[in-house]
Amino acid sequence: MALTLLRQVGRGRRLDVAWGEAAPELAREQRPWVQQVTYGTVRLQGRLDHLLDLHLDRGVTSLAPAALPIFRLGAYQLLYMDGTPAYAAVSQTVAQARQMGGKAVAGLANAVLRSLAREGGGVERFPSLESDPQGHLSTWGSHPSWLVRRWIARYGVEEAAALVEAGNRIPDTYLRPLRTDPEDAVAVLLQALGGGGAETGSQPPAEVGPAGSGTVRLGSGVSPTEALEALPGIIQDPAGGWVVRWCPHDPTMLIDLCAAPGGKAVALAARGVRVVAADRSARRMRLLADTLRRLGLEMPRVVALAEAPPFRAVDAVLVDAPCSGTGTLARHPDARWRLSEGDILALSRVQNRILDGAAGIVRPGGVLVYSTCTLEPEENRERVEAFLGRHPEFVVEEGEGVPESARDGPFLLALPHRTGTDGAFSARLRRRG
Repeated sequence: MALTLLRQVGRGRRLDVAWGEAAPELAREQRPWVQQVTYGTVRLQGRLDHLLDLHLDRGVTSLAPAALPIFRLGAYQLLYMDGTPAYAAVSQTVAQARQMGGKAVAGLANAVLRSLAREGGGVERFPSLESDPQGHLSTWGSHPSWLVRRWIARYGVEEAAALVEAGNRIPDTYLRPLRTDPEDAVAVLLQALGGGGAETGSQPPAEVGPAGSGTVRLGSGVSPTEALEALPGIIQDPAGGWVVRWCPHDPTMLIDLCAAPGGKAVALAARGVRVVAADRSARRMRLLADTLRRLGLEMPRVVALAEAPPFRAVDAVLVDAPCSGTGTLARHPDARWRLSEGDILALSRVQNRILDGAAGIVRPGGVLVYSTCTLEPEENRERVEAFLGRHPEFVVEEGEGVPESARDGPFLLALPHRTGTDGAFSARLRRRG
């Protein structure tokens, strides 16, 4: 199953989508292992490829495309799956290699993994952070070289290294309760899921999330499904919660133009905002419909292009724009390998068109909220500045309720290595009355 998932990702399928479909086929006790080894192999792909290069005469590029994920999977098990004995990782990899390419590929896999087992995968086998920071952060740090170069230029080596480290962590899961505040929600979850915590020396099953986010952090052993059964809510990272907080909560109507799968729209509706959800994808809008049914909520939904929204002017518009997603690489590790630097320019053009479309349906005195989950300035501050140049009738307005660690002047800017959350950007733009 893990190898099947890796091959799907190699063909461009999103890992979270592939895993979501595969998980029900596995027994409950198998899922944690398969998820860990699959996500881990994708997350540390750059590190694994560097190590495999050291043991292959002609490097990983000499391997057949069907063989490469087998070697990566074996290397990850060997180095990072403590519960898997070395002999088992090697023998299983050899068996998969033989099935795929016969005796020759099996022999190569056996030789490479046994050599890797002897020499290990320590940081000393990688370029030095001090002498070659870009090489170190793209191999040991397992992030694309082009992205590492950008981050070093913007943040400096030390902070870029912290950002890369944040992108390689296993992210926490947060639940946003919809009918109670986080403090009361924790009490409900503790009663429903068991106390845990200090008296047992283990992580509590739930605790209040970062200030202003409206979220509860779930313990590592807590099933999100069980938590949602115990308490009406949605799964939402604190960074998304801060974007919700950045939106006006007293409009007559708010249009969410890029709504699917609907987390922010649902959170706003639960706070009493009259929301209309729009998105270009009918399939993704069905996910929102499923969530609304589960929660017993109603919300008008429209399949429509955000660039040409079919609405008359309203009090508030949210544009949670399609973006490169570089703030969510911990949660979506496969995204780093799909992206290219050229995608940022292409997405910025889409964002311009959507912002221009949104501007036309904000009434005088109304608010346009622009947000992304990327860290790249071309998709964030620069898009806002360009928009204001085209639309001088709008001015930047500072939001409220967000910690100082998630602010950049008048903007919301959550950087994962500073906030411990996903990355996010948001700007509130008021149309002059």
